[in-house]
Amino acid sequence: MRWFSAGYTTMTPARRARLSWLHRWAGLVTGWFAFAIFLTGTLALFDTELTRWMQPETAIVPADAQLTSSAMEYAQHILLESEHAGASPSFLLLPDTRDPTLRILHYDGHNFVGPVLDPRTGEVLHPRQTEGGAFFFTFHYTLRLPDPWGARVVACAAFAFAVLVLSGVLLHLKRLIPDYFTLRLQAALPRCLLDLHVLTSSAMLPFHILITWSGLVLTAENALPLIHFSHASTSTQQSSVAQPIPPWAPRAPLNAMLQQARSHLNYAPSYVMFDGNETTFSAIQHNSLNANDLSVVFNSQTGEFTNKAAPATKLEDAFYILNGLHIARSMGSTLRWLWFCGGLASSIMIASGLIYYTARQKKNTTSTLYLAQRLNVALLGGPLCACMGFLLCNRIIPDLWPARASLEVEGFFCIWACCGLLAIAYPPYKSWKILCWAMGIIGLGVPVMDALVVPLATLGTALHVSINSLCALTGLLCIGSQSIPATRNHHD
Repeated sequence: MRWFSAGYTTMTPARRARLSWLHRWAGLVTGWFAFAIFLTGTLALFDTELTRWMQPETAIVPADAQLTSSAMEYAQHILLESEHAGASPSFLLLPDTRDPTLRILHYDGHNFVGPVLDPRTGEVLHPRQTEGGAFFFTFHYTLRLPDPWGARVVACAAFAFAVLVLSGVLLHLKRLIPDYFTLRLQAALPRCLLDLHVLTSSAMLPFHILITWSGLVLTAENALPLIHFSHASTSTQQSSVAQPIPPWAPRAPLNAMLQQARSHLNYAPSYVMFDGNETTFSAIQHNSLNANDLSVVFNSQTGEFTNKAAPATKLEDAFYILNGLHIARSMGSTLRWLWFCGGLASSIMIASGLIYYTARQKKNTTSTLYLAQRLNVALLGGPLCACMGFLLCNRIIPDLWPARASLEVEGFFCIWACCGLLAIAYPPYKSWKILCWAMGIIGLGVPVMDALVVPLATLGTALHVSINSLCALTGLLCIGSQSIPATRNHHD
């Protein structure tokens, strides 16, 4: 901090002006990408819970359901049948506190799909097809762009956002503490937006730095593809020759290996991977910041214990901790909710900064300003409306509709495209007004459709109450924003 303070006191007006220019223009370009990335990343913190909500048919499995030997035997039977049918290798996702079902998943080239079993009996459940919360997770780090370009765009956005955070800290370093207590809601719109932008950035500054720099570590390889270009080209040439899929399903009893894995790990295994002649049981260290999973390996043919994963080095542990801090997969519910609030603060910080730019420049009628105003409508309101619409589509599309998972995704992008057309067809102020009413109706429509479609037994669960309440609250806030006087709300 002393070094930053010294740097700030020696900052000349010319240097400050250049830093402000960098923060403004880099933020304008990067912010539209960053908002969608942060919004979907925030939702992805509860991807497992969202998947359960979007598959209400799994609600018949109680949260405390115990995995039985008969369920494991039937799961193994399905694995062997899949292997005989020539399917790609699958893996087992064992029940835990976040998802009490037993899932047999394989990668179909875009998402993990497969049958869902009742862990008590092994009975196959028939939940509706959906990508669930995994959609937000994949969008967060790929923007649904073709591989590998999506991951590279997100990586470059992470580098640019790190520059924004650093430049913002330098610009506001002297007022960092006072900014915690400054929010003038009754001021003119530009002043109110600036206060909101600075408050959310300064109050959650440690979170912004943590998420940004941990994301940089996780995406560095995608941002520098030339490092592994030669390796990728070699592997591409080798994979161009089609080869038969070797046997992968275990022949030894899975239930016996599961009991041994529990004693070796001192944890309940979370998932099981199959690779040739090896069956690997791995346990997520719940309520931990370390994303390093504990693993033990068994011989798939005999069921004999082979080895236990070697302890991670200090450098590997540092990487796993950064991974755990960013993805929050092994965190407890309290920390995950704290990360959720931090993600919302980051999204508000980005949105308020982008809207502040257009509100501040409203007297300058330039083509750049007109474009920025319309992009704000399409790329700030659009993703939020599309995310809520994605949840609503899950309840509107019939359960047995063919390829309904793809239809949900198409609905997401259609809603977003409609927001873009709205931004083109109407002035920004009017399009914002229409969009807020649309988001309000969708947000309030989610709990209504949930009450009409799903069985009554699921309505009282904490999962449904939480998600429905958040959607309804978002809808009410969007509708309530229309009560702001027009003189303050008009920022086009």
